[in-house]
Amino acid sequence: MSGTDGERRDLPGTGPAPTRPSVTVVVPTRNESPNISVLVRRVRDALDGIVEWDLLFVDDSDDDTPDAVRAAAAAGYPVRLHHRPSGRRPGGLSGAVEDGFAASSAQILAVMDADLQHPPEVLPGLLAPILGDHADLVAGTRYADAGAASGLAGPWRRLVSSGSRVLVHALVPRSRGLTDPLSGLFAIRRDVIADVALQANGFKILLEVVTRGRWERATNFAYTFERRHAGRSKASLREGLLFGQHLLQLARLRHQAPPQPVTPRAAPSADRRSSA
Repeated sequence: MSGTDGERRDLPGTGPAPTRPSVTVVVPTRNESPNISVLVRRVRDALDGIVEWDLLFVDDSDDDTPDAVRAAAAAGYPVRLHHRPSGRRPGGLSGAVEDGFAASSAQILAVMDADLQHPPEVLPGLLAPILGDHADLVAGTRYADAGAASGLAGPWRRLVSSGSRVLVHALVPRSRGLTDPLSGLFAIRRDVIADVALQANGFKILLEVVTRGRWERATNFAYTFERRHAGRSKASLREGLLFGQHLLQLARLRHQAPPQPVTPRAAPSADRRSSA
């Protein structure tokens, strides 16, 4: 509305709409082509209208997963692809997540798997404590309140998972407030890992973030770990050995003072452009 003096005057109660927080959902992938389109649609349904979001696939695939991601981007979804060719995939899944963190400028970073064992519908609840300024780090948990680990294949995997939790709590004191410190589903403020030299290798990037990151408020978010939608699990004996080595490295830090949290600061809006 313009006044007689030619200056623009907003009506009471009007003005620029508040900017929604920016969130990048980092999804490490390896041969997950059949799951991509379903995942993208379900993330859109979960997050549209709540935050400014994009999906960043950090891909170590040797199949047509990159083509599936490009197809989603071409369809207009806020999707980006960072493909790591064979021979240039340091750190495995954890290295892929670290590359995703580095490629995003969003205020909030979330991590989930591509196989839909982490239901996209839980993302609003996972993000809520951070959006409400109640937490710096939120870990999805299969082992508290309404959580469930029904997607774990068989009693042996459930036993290994539970035993690993106990071992991690014993060796890494900073993890004890989290009931599922090895979860692949979590969200953090960007400041938690800003200027932090992460050194993860293998599957368990959350444990690295918990140990080395700058945070003071962490909380759990219960969810049901679903069965894999399509494809095969990437868990292997090699990944188990890498986890053991990583855990021993982190255990050596147990007597050091925890990193000091940093004052949260606004980050630039996430890059919403699709790329390949």
